Amino acid sequence: MLMVLFSWLVIGTAAYIYGRTIVDGIYRHDLQTMGKTDVYVVTGIVFLNVYAEFFSLFYKVAGIACTLLGAAGIAIVLLYIVRRKRCITDSQITIRGSLVKYRRQMIVGVLCLFFTLVWTTREPWHYDTGLYHAQAIRWIEEYGVVPGLGNLQMRLAYNSAFMSLQALFSLGWLVGQSMHSLNGFFCFAALTWAFTTIRVRSTEERKAWQTSDLLKVAMVIYIVLMRNTISSCGTDILSMLLLLYISAKWCEAAEREEKSLNPWCFCCLLGVYAVTVKLSAAMLVLLVIYPAFKLLKEKEYKKILGNLLTGIVIALPFLIRNVIISGYLIYPYSGIDLFSVDWKMDKAILEMDRQDITMFGRGITNADDYGKTLVEWLPEWFLSKEWNDKVIIICGVAAAIVVCWQLIRYLRRRNYEKFVFLAVSIGGLLFWMVSAPLMRYGEVYFFVLIAIALGEWQYRYRDRALMLLVAVLLVPLMAIYVSGVKELPQLEAKYLVRQPDYLAWPASMYEVDGEYIWLPDSGDQVGYAAFPNTSSGKQLKALILRGDSLKDGFRHGREREPRKVE
Repeated sequence: MLMVLFSWLVIGTAAYIYGRTIVDGIYRHDLQTMGKTDVYVVTGIVFLNVYAEFFSLFYKVAGIACTLLGAAGIAIVLLYIVRRKRCITDSQITIRGSLVKYRRQMIVGVLCLFFTLVWTTREPWHYDTGLYHAQAIRWIEEYGVVPGLGNLQMRLAYNSAFMSLQALFSLGWLVGQSMHSLNGFFCFAALTWAFTTIRVRSTEERKAWQTSDLLKVAMVIYIVLMRNTISSCGTDILSMLLLLYISAKWCEAAEREEKSLNPWCFCCLLGVYAVTVKLSAAMLVLLVIYPAFKLLKEKEYKKILGNLLTGIVIALPFLIRNVIISGYLIYPYSGIDLFSVDWKMDKAILEMDRQDITMFGRGITNADDYGKTLVEWLPEWFLSKEWNDKVIIICGVAAAIVVCWQLIRYLRRRNYEKFVFLAVSIGGLLFWMVSAPLMRYGEVYFFVLIAIALGEWQYRYRDRALMLLVAVLLVPLMAIYVSGVKELPQLEAKYLVRQPDYLAWPASMYEVDGEYIWLPDSGDQVGYAAFPNTSSGKQLKALILRGDSLKDGFRHGREREPRKVE
C-alpha cells in the first residue's frame, strides 16, 4: 500500500510539473481559462506518455528513462524557484490562506485517495492482464519496441499507448517488482476532480446541475462499477475516463459560453491521445470540426498549424510503434497496408483477430454466425446481458432518441459547438456498436448520452426531483466503494507496504532458434514472470527469430514443431 502511495506521488508530481510547464508556456495569455490543476495534470500525463513512447523507440523504458525525466523535472523546479519574485512571507500567507479556502476540497481528496488506495492494493485479476497486458509492459521495460512482436503473440500488436506509460511508472528497477498502480491514480484523480468541481448550488455565473455536472456524476458511477479492475493495468479505464473528462470539459466551455478557442482545442488534442490509448475512442477525433471551422473563419493559421503539429506529435510514436510491432499502421486493420517489411504479420492472423474481437463483443461464439446482420445478432446480444447492463442499455437508447432530437434543434439554431458534441456522442455509440460492443469497451457512451438528455431537461425545467434522484443514486454507490475497506484486515502484512504482484499460471518452455519461449499448459494466460511467452501454439510453430537475440524481433514463417524443454 505504501509503495502504491509512493508511486502515485511520483506520477502526480511529474505530471503536475511537466503539465504546468507546458500549459503556462503555451497558454500564458489565457491562464485564467487554462491554468487549472486538472488541465496541468492531464497535460502532464499526455506528455509523459508521448515521452515514454518515443523513448521506447530507441531504448528500454526503465531506470534511465525515469532518471532523465526526474533530472529535467528537478531542473524545472529549481528554475521556477530562482525566477520567482515573491518573498517567502507572502508565499506562507498564500499557502495558509489556500489551506483555509480549500479545506473541503482537501478533505474530499484525502478520502478519495484512501478508498482508491484500498482498491488498488489488490491482485490484478483482470483476465487480459494475465493474457497479454503484463507481457506487453515487460517487453517495453526490457527492450522498448521489438520488430514483429505481434508474430510472437498477436495481442501484443494492440499497442495501446497506455502500456508505455505503465512501463515508465512500473518502477521495477527501483522497488524490485513491476507495479500496476496507474489505473488507481487515474481513478483517484478523476474522483477528486469530479467531487470538487460539481456545482450543487447555482451562482450568478453558472447554474447548478448542468450537463457537465451530470457527466462528472457519470464518472463517479463508472469508477464504482469498475472498482474490481482498478488494480489491473488494462486500457479500458483510462480511455473511458478520458471520454468522460473530454465530454465534461467540452460542456463546461459551452455552458459558460467560452469565447476563447483554447479549451475546445485542448479537448480535441485529448481526443487524439484517447485514440492512441484505445481505438474505440476514435470518434472523438471528429470534435476537431468545431474549433477548426472557427479558426479558419478567424484566419488563425498559426493556431491551426500549432494544434495540427501537436496532434501529430501525440499520434506519431503510436503509429511508428504499430508499424514496428505488426508491420501495419493500424492493427488489426489490414486494409491500411502501406509498408513492406519482413516482420509483417500474416494477414490471415490479422483478419482472424479482428473477427474474434467483433464476435466477442457481440457475444457470438460460432464463427459461422459472424455474418449475421444487426437485426439478427442485436436481440441475442441484449438478452445475454446482466440486468444492470440491460437497464443501462435501455436508458441509453431512450437518451439517444432525445439527443437526436436535440441535435436537429441545435443545428437549426446554429449552435455548432453543441451540435458537434452531440453528433460525436451519437457517432461514438454507433461506432462501438458496429465494431465490438463489449460493455467495458464502450458503456460510457450510454452514460454520456444519458447525462446529455438529463442535463438538457434540468437546464430547462430546474427539476428538483432530478437532483434528489442523483443524490439518492450516489449514496449507495459510494457506500459500495467505501466497503472495500472491510478487506483491509484480510490483507497480508507485507501488502500494507508492497502491492500484490502479478499472478502466474503453469507454463512450459519451448526452444525456438536458440531462444526459449513459454507457452501455457492450459488456456491462454501466463502472466508477467514467464517471459517471453505466447498464448498461441499456432503462432509459436510459425515463429522465426530475425536475428541472434530477442531484441532483433520476430517474423512469420513456415510452421514447424518447436522443441519442448523438459
